[in-house]
Amino acid sequence: MKKLLSIITALTVAASATSSLVSCKVITNEFKIEVPEYEQSLKYEFKDGQYKPKESYKNTEADVKKALDGATGTFASSLVTDMINSLFFNANLSVTENSKDIWQYLFRTDKEGIYADGQYRTAGFKKSQNEEIDKYYSEITNITSLLGLMQYSEWTNSNSNEVQSLDESGKPFVLGKETIDLINESNMFESSNNQGITNVKINSTPKLYKGNIGLASKTNNGSSDAKETVYEPIDITKADYNFKYISTDTNYNEKTAKETEDSKGTKGYVDYISGTNLSADFFSQLLISSPEADSTPELDIQVQRVEKQSETSKENFKKQGLVLNSEKSEKDTDPIVFEYTQDEKGNRTSYAYGYSLIPLAPVNLELTYNNNRDLKTGEPKPGSQNYKINLTIDGLSAAFKPVLSFTSNLDLEGKKTDKDGIPYVGWRFMNYQFNSKNIIGYDEKGIQFTEKPSKKMTATNKKFNDFNITDLTFEKA
Repeated sequence: MKKLLSIITALTVAASATSSLVSCKVITNEFKIEVPEYEQSLKYEFKDGQYKPKESYKNTEADVKKALDGATGTFASSLVTDMINSLFFNANLSVTENSKDIWQYLFRTDKEGIYADGQYRTAGFKKSQNEEIDKYYSEITNITSLLGLMQYSEWTNSNSNEVQSLDESGKPFVLGKETIDLINESNMFESSNNQGITNVKINSTPKLYKGNIGLASKTNNGSSDAKETVYEPIDITKADYNFKYISTDTNYNEKTAKETEDSKGTKGYVDYISGTNLSADFFSQLLISSPEADSTPELDIQVQRVEKQSETSKENFKKQGLVLNSEKSEKDTDPIVFEYTQDEKGNRTSYAYGYSLIPLAPVNLELTYNNNRDLKTGEPKPGSQNYKINLTIDGLSAAFKPVLSFTSNLDLEGKKTDKDGIPYVGWRFMNYQFNSKNIIGYDEKGIQFTEKPSKKMTATNKKFNDFNITDLTFEKA
């Protein structure tokens, strides 16, 4: 059976700095992931009533890896594996109907019959069908696989009139003849060589999303009549997102702060690496690249206390995967409202929903590829050749989930102060994805996605349809 590079989204990835590719014989070969340096201190300490960077601390590679992976782990590792599996996908190796269904599903685009892997085999064409292939390539705007990029470049360089007539801005990146010849010489797309990656170096400069919260200026004031109490909605605008999660204004315990000072950080508000401590740093996250145009996930929100959840809120709450910052139609002018209820004991239940999706700057990777690697041991065979592949990938977005919560502010005796119980909204980084239309795991209406083309595949939605190779160099190491 030919080796098949798995692109099933349920890949299990180690949280360490290594990852692996999976073939249909379940032989895995690890590759190392090198993370970029980060100059600013990632270690935070509690000083003057809030957490601040520990300027005297020098980051280690392990710190950067932890910060990229986040509190729940494996974000950077799983992202790199996703990228490698897409880049080295080969439609020629989809030898069963089941595997064909999977890759067609993951690479499908909004255009019927057009797939983001860019390979003409996607449409079932043969090389002799020039007219059909011309038509197919005229519809392609982005390419996710190296083989697809090779095929597209070879076709474009053959002076196909249909492809050449495309507007330059709508055409994929095209490889030069020397690069094409060298890639062909490497036999990179032969089935026995599809696990040749030995090292992945991330060259992009990470960006720390500081994760401030939007703190309400007041609590809800209610007016009562004979039937029910009506509470005034509170606006939280983009200008309000300037409060730290742990500070004297928000989730602060005076006794814990005193313990921190007395024990020099061994008790109380202890030091942590950014993004790794949810109790101290619920929203900050080191992202694998910078948000485009300094975008942030923070949105204008209304917070409303209610006696019971409204029917509108119930309907929205079912749509957990809604992209809240997507373009709205002229008719859709209703504000984003997060409701909450409060019982007689003061316990609150919040009903926040959806995601904010932020496009990230392109990611640059440097891959080390060996053209004859032993699939059992992972070691290069005698006479094999190493290649350096430097490439830029665009189309990545970061998904942030809103959290509606309430301040917790206690004095030395553990009693609540007047700063306790004020609503705030924060945005928690959840995942990366190559899809800007909706959130992985949810359909276009924001409802949990249940369709599965295969029982072996995790439910997802157009995982790679915005992935795009925008630059590439290929040379012998």
